[in-house]
Amino acid sequence: MIRKPTEVWGRESAIITTARTTAVAGAAAARAGTYYVRGLICWGFALLWGFAALAGGLFAGSLPTLLGVGAMATFMAWSGARMFARARG
Repeated sequence: MIRKPTEVWGRESAIITTARTTAVAGAAAARAGTYYVRGLICWGFALLWGFAALAGGLFAGSLPTLLGVGAMATFMAWSGARMFARARG
């Protein structure tokens, strides 16, 4: 007589389950890492352009530079904060 196997059919081994879980976690970490890098780049430009807006607007007396470059700096700071929020999930 043919007997039924003792193992449950369709169940993966522990090695395959661990490898799959590790791959998913690694992909999520890589995705979050790119958002962190993008956020740092955005904040770097926000600091640079914020300084340029203050230097050109307040010290040189150019109101269009203060408003234009200040708006760019504000947008980049907002983008950087958004990237960090996306990285956290």
